[in-house]
Amino acid sequence: MRRSKTSAWYRLALSITPLVGAVACADLTNPSQTPLTTAALTGTFSTVPVGYGDLTSSFVGTPAASVPSAGFWLGGGRTGGLDRGSLMGGGLQGAFVGEGSAYGHGRAGPFGGGLDCTPTFNSTTGRVVCEAVTQNGLTITRSAQYRDATGAVQQTFDGEATNSVNIQTAVTGTVTYSPDDGPEHSRGPGGGHGRHGGRGGACWGDGRGPAGLLLGDSATIVSATTTVNNTSDRTVTGLASGSTQRTVNASSRGEESTTGESSRGTFTATRVAGDTTSGLIIPVATIGTAYPTAGTVIRVLQASLTYTGQSPLTVSRREVITYDGTATAKIAITENGATRNCTRTLPRGELTCS
Repeated sequence: MRRSKTSAWYRLALSITPLVGAVACADLTNPSQTPLTTAALTGTFSTVPVGYGDLTSSFVGTPAASVPSAGFWLGGGRTGGLDRGSLMGGGLQGAFVGEGSAYGHGRAGPFGGGLDCTPTFNSTTGRVVCEAVTQNGLTITRSAQYRDATGAVQQTFDGEATNSVNIQTAVTGTVTYSPDDGPEHSRGPGGGHGRHGGRGGACWGDGRGPAGLLLGDSATIVSATTTVNNTSDRTVTGLASGSTQRTVNASSRGEESTTGESSRGTFTATRVAGDTTSGLIIPVATIGTAYPTAGTVIRVLQASLTYTGQSPLTVSRREVITYDGTATAKIAITENGATRNCTRTLPRGELTCS
């Protein structure tokens, strides 16, 4: 896959599975296309931009290191659409539902720990800074500030004494695609082609393979360029030894923009994703697990796809998750203006909606 190494604002992610042999190749010049619909575009809710997995957020994103094996994603294709029993962006990170151990201080337990690099301390800002890393055309920058229980800034993370950690992350870059990028980038788990394995062929067919692009319909992508800007900012307090609970306040935001050519015509696709975590409280137990007992998480995503000469298609979704001290999280989901109220038993219950 060709990738530009230049840093830019915006980016996006898209994913897929190829058709077989001559049929797939024929689709490049004579594609069989289904009508472009808003319903198909709602498949974009299934993921957040590539590189979001390097941020601190409630989404289960794809890290930059997974490109191109994880592919890129926008839209849902012929059978697109987010399953009604799922939360968007890959679901909720485990710490937001009580998965994993609740024991410990410092690095142990939910939302624990600091940066996993060898950072440099900046005495002017009072922050420790990781060296910037570029992976698959995406540049990742991270910094943190550590404080003890008195509020004094620390130059390094201390598993006993560090009480609060603020981590700020940015992922920016540009990714390009063309069919010539080749099937060597299409290997899924188990050696098959496609994100989840399966049959492969010599050509990308309808553009649905991890190295191809899917834009909410059955069109084949001829070429595309995506730029992206993702950022996150999270503060966790209550990490020091002896603390009985942790409090999390955080936000993340991703903007992506793609322009390109498909068998349907030239297009522009944009997507904005983000979340805000406010007053999330996690009890620190000595055994077992602990789920959030207070706080809210608001998650939003909006996507738009426009073909030259056609009206744009736009979809939006908002999820508001509320914790009230019980083992049931309340979730209000508003998709394209329609709202439904749901619940989820923590940590691994199914989403149930009225």
